[in-house]
Amino acid sequence: MSKKSKISYKLGLPAAIARKVEKTGQTRGAEKDTIYQNRVNRNNTVIIPLSSWTLGIAFPDKGFENGYIVIADPENYFSDTPPSASSSLPNNLTIGENLLVYYETRQQWNSYNPNQYKDWQSATSRKSPLGGKYVARVPDTTSQDDSFIRQGYIDSNSGGQGAGIRVYEYASSEEIKATRYQLSFLAWRTEGIMDIARDEGIENPDECKQKIDKECEDLGVADLKLLEEHRIIDSQQRAICPLCLKPILAQELASRVEQAEGRNVPDLTVTTANLFHIRELRAGEYNHCSYNLGWGHHHCNAAARDWGIERTLSWMEEILRNNGRKIELMQN
Repeated sequence: MSKKSKISYKLGLPAAIARKVEKTGQTRGAEKDTIYQNRVNRNNTVIIPLSSWTLGIAFPDKGFENGYIVIADPENYFSDTPPSASSSLPNNLTIGENLLVYYETRQQWNSYNPNQYKDWQSATSRKSPLGGKYVARVPDTTSQDDSFIRQGYIDSNSGGQGAGIRVYEYASSEEIKATRYQLSFLAWRTEGIMDIARDEGIENPDECKQKIDKECEDLGVADLKLLEEHRIIDSQQRAICPLCLKPILAQELASRVEQAEGRNVPDLTVTTANLFHIRELRAGEYNHCSYNLGWGHHHCNAAARDWGIERTLSWMEEILRNNGRKIELMQN
């Protein structure tokens, strides 16, 4: 899918829904006490744990567009005589080039304090050379002298907070584009979308939908049979929640989830329906891709977690059996 699109995937969509589609090309949020970037594009530099690297994690067919950084904890990086490296490290990893030591506990910091090693400084670049050999996010303790340690990728000098993104959230710029158009295609198949569009004063929403449909056909992301097989639309071509299979209401994509009395969280932006991965995100699989994304209910998403649909359904069946509820299985 390399052709340049003639129209925007946002064409005609109500503003709140257009923003939601746009945000699907970004990673989830990340706090400052982690090494991950907060809500950035999915094709940013990826962070690969040493454990995944040694297991032979698969790369995308075209590699990572903005490279990768492998992180090792001090116990696995250093030999018995720090700062020399362990002989068990893979030969294709070089400290400060594609590898960093990651400090995340007080014990690691105290046992392998980088300040005592010559030419050891925190990293500042996401491109090789990385400008340093380590990154630290060590929480404070109850001790008065143990303050929060946050070194490496902390300000504008290093391109902002965080060293990179979680490897399982990665998607190429081409795939980000494809999925945004497909999710727009699906948004136009939510119940009540035309009414909301007209209420916002959008001119000719039916024509906008037709143009998006045509663009998605040209991009190869409008295969209705495949979308239905993957639990993304139903036989009536309506967008459905991949878990509960109920039609998604357009209003659910824009309205915030209701909070229980007394447990309110200020500035909560979670909506009643949001992005849903059919096959869960996993390192080495790169499942943020077309025909694997739909719109799902917030609570269904929470139930599925990182299990995927089939495992979640099996878990739900077990709960029903344990509670004496009858399960009627449909015959194919």
